[in-house]
Amino acid sequence: MIRLTGGGEAISHGTSGDLYIKIHVEASKQFKREGSNLVMDLEIKLSDALLGAVYSVKTLGGEISLTIPAGASFGEVLRVRGHGVPDEGSRNRGDLLIRLIIKLPNKLSRKASELMRELKAEGL
Repeated sequence: MIRLTGGGEAISHGTSGDLYIKIHVEASKQFKREGSNLVMDLEIKLSDALLGAVYSVKTLGGEISLTIPAGASFGEVLRVRGHGVPDEGSRNRGDLLIRLIIKLPNKLSRKASELMRELKAEGL
């Protein structure tokens, strides 16, 4: 709740009262809040998890480029400092925590199947 001292109505021949504003924040489909940190899931391709990639990610402050390191694991969490919620009474912000979800294909092409068999033969 926000209080604006003197922002309310004035009584006849009196001073203005205070104005109280109640704010309701709608839940986000993209972010979950943990204190001043924001947590989100990011689906990435298997090839991007293995080889690394750069993804565009929406934050509260706009889009950023996020580098996925080569060899990323399912459920690995990447931290983007200072892209969370402002700390109450401070100029600091929490972090954006991005959990990687590796999306596996439902069906492989013939060429992809052959390549996967070769990788399997190499022990991968």
